[in-house]
Amino acid sequence: MVVLLQKLRNFKIYNVMKTLVKYSIALTLLTFVLHVNANTPPTIAALPEEAYIDDIPFNTGQIFDSLVDVSLTDTYQLTDESYIRDIPFNTAEIAADSIEMETSEFTLDNETYIDDIPFSTKEIAKM
Repeated sequence: MVVLLQKLRNFKIYNVMKTLVKYSIALTLLTFVLHVNANTPPTIAALPEEAYIDDIPFNTGQIFDSLVDVSLTDTYQLTDESYIRDIPFNTAEIAADSIEMETSEFTLDNETYIDDIPFSTKEIAKM
């Protein structure tokens, strides 16, 4: 009888340990998947056509490094995680150089930011 009780007790401990190991592994995998998913940036193709260009993250540090006037980086103190909407543009000049739009379509002045202009992100993604 004592041997039977001891085996039963060992069996219960074994099942408890087995359950703990299963749940620990499941929790670890879930944590890993959520962490990887949270660090995955959204793709441009996933944006709706009505999305604005300021919804797309850019490496603004890299953009400014490729410009002639790199002092803009110091002026705006941008980090690599900054978004393009953080950069002021002469939007009237941008619109005037565009094939598809004219400045008359937008009431833009030189202080307007690029996120004031709607873009078709699907067209951007095709480029």
